[in-house]
Amino acid sequence: MLNAVKNLYPIKVIRKLKYDSHFKNIRGLNLFRGVFETFEEAEKSLPDHLNQGYDNKESASMYKNYCNTVNPSDYPNLLWLSKILKEGSSIFDLGGHIGVKYYSYQEYINFPKDYSWTVYDVPAVVEEGKKWSKDNNTTNLSFSNDVMGFDGVETLLLSGSLQYMDFDIAKELKSVNSKPRNIIISIPLTNLDTFYTINNIGSSYCVYVLRNENKFIKDIEDAGYELVDKWRNEGKKCTIPFFPKHSIDGYRGLYFRIK
Repeated sequence: MLNAVKNLYPIKVIRKLKYDSHFKNIRGLNLFRGVFETFEEAEKSLPDHLNQGYDNKESASMYKNYCNTVNPSDYPNLLWLSKILKEGSSIFDLGGHIGVKYYSYQEYINFPKDYSWTVYDVPAVVEEGKKWSKDNNTTNLSFSNDVMGFDGVETLLLSGSLQYMDFDIAKELKSVNSKPRNIIISIPLTNLDTFYTINNIGSSYCVYVLRNENKFIKDIEDAGYELVDKWRNEGKKCTIPFFPKHSIDGYRGLYFRIK
């Protein structure tokens, strides 16, 4: 009875207006709003009174507390990295912020002495990452402004970044001279057609994409890879108010190996 009343047209309009105001004005919460067919459509709907995306000082300074934290969703990554890594290994962490996974994984993996970990991110984040790296006297860690810097690396890591990018990873994998041998991904996927929403991350608003799971996997397989492992990251959710069919209660973890 209560749900029926809540979904009456005039009540629903009022609820949506109230939520829109909450979405625009609240800070520090991981909120989502709306469903859009294209990246451009979602981008046009971004509120303009706050930062947009991660290329700003406030967003670049986030997540430092995660540098000492390993979540349940990290353990499959740790498992596969521990099997893959050897002397001379190279990792390209696409969208790795200030190197969060580099720092947090140090206590859990015996990294070889001669390895390299490169993080790609937007300019403001790269600048912050370099400062953080210098302050912490890190070794084996570097930063890149080249999103295609994974050409020739051994392992490509995409841990929670692709949903913020209008980037066809399968297409780009086909274009490089030397493909990564391994790809480890954490990503929100849906059984619906690919769609876009807006994410309030507290410091800014971002376009957020949920890709169709079957197509995403097939596209990477068609780029020359085999899916070795697939798991659910239960702690990750995307709840879009008023769009229950588009909401998901867990992300996907994927490990691909070159054929």
